[in-house]
Amino acid sequence: MDNNLEGQLNAHFETLSEFYNSEGECEVDDSGHVVIKVYMTDECDDVRLSVNSFLDYMSDLRTLRRVDNTTVRTKHVRQTIIDTSKHGSEYVAELLSRYVYTGQNFQVRAVDHPFLVGLQNAKDGNCDDNYLIWPCSGYLAIEIKYSDDNKLTKQEENSVIRRVLYDLTRKVGGAVFVSEFLDVYELSEETEKEYLSSSAQVEKTVIDIETLPRSVEMLDLYRQSKEILNPELAFLHYYKIIEYVSPAVAKKKAIEQLYHQINLPPTVARDYQYMDAILNVASQYRDDQKDDYLMNNVIQECLDVKPELGHLPDLLLSQIRNNLGVAADTDLKTIALDDNKECSLKKQVASVLYSTRNSIVHAKANYTPTGWECPKSCLSEVNEMMDSFALKMIEWNDAQPESIRV
Repeated sequence: MDNNLEGQLNAHFETLSEFYNSEGECEVDDSGHVVIKVYMTDECDDVRLSVNSFLDYMSDLRTLRRVDNTTVRTKHVRQTIIDTSKHGSEYVAELLSRYVYTGQNFQVRAVDHPFLVGLQNAKDGNCDDNYLIWPCSGYLAIEIKYSDDNKLTKQEENSVIRRVLYDLTRKVGGAVFVSEFLDVYELSEETEKEYLSSSAQVEKTVIDIETLPRSVEMLDLYRQSKEILNPELAFLHYYKIIEYVSPAVAKKKAIEQLYHQINLPPTVARDYQYMDAILNVASQYRDDQKDDYLMNNVIQECLDVKPELGHLPDLLLSQIRNNLGVAADTDLKTIALDDNKECSLKKQVASVLYSTRNSIVHAKANYTPTGWECPKSCLSEVNEMMDSFALKMIEWNDAQPESIRV
């Protein structure tokens, strides 16, 4: 290590000691590389960083501040605390850290043992090893790091974080969500946080921010549906995603029908029947947004239901086969159907989802069963279908032009 670098590091170690109740030192890891080890307070907590990462964080540490109960930031770095419903802390932390999202002049990634969060806790004394509450260990954070002084607004940053959390939720199979600082003064002796050991270096997967879906309202609903343990409430959250995008589906369908009608050849008379067809499009557009139409409209226009039919209970599949006039042992996922039967199949799946939704939201005394309801005992399996439909509708929405997209 040259004298200049050593001098820089020693100066930073003094800053940690004087202002952040922490101590820093150099050590050599098993690979022979110099790493920085920072001890935070006397709470038996430490974090290891590469020399470059340490220097990067320390370059504007003087601007470190706690923004609110979720976030700290310096001039060029924001760390927002996150958590996940997925069990297996070390595994999840390692899995989350594999992905790096790139923007025009910034990167976003999940960080285990977030350094800035730890320093802020150490400075504030917000830690106590008697309760296993450490400054840094036990925390995960989403980090936005800028390469220059051009920064997003707070609202834009929040939108980026919500999009990234959606993608991470999809990748780990459990909800990833914004969390908060632990408040050591409100914690009892029974409160414990699992200690997260430092994860090994893993290969990063770089993901362009612009490839992530943009409708953060839909993305929030998806993450929340993965977080909910009650299958009925999870079903309703999935259903809300489809409800949310249904006006866009109805609008696109109506525009395409109107475009076709208006652009008929000049030889077609612009008479009463022509104008009546346009009025019918407008009438159908209104109907397609009604509760009892919207699910069928979305499925008919956007979704392939066959690959997901295995998630429906056998009783409902038997009803569908019977209505289609096919044999009881027919595999509906592979059978070739004509257009009318394909439409009927989709309509019946829509009836299952709509009736199931109504059976959940309406009091039993005020609800008359239709015979298409999914039994509560099968909802967890049906939610696998809803999960697939929700993801497809998020993708569908994001693929639409801005004039259509919600």
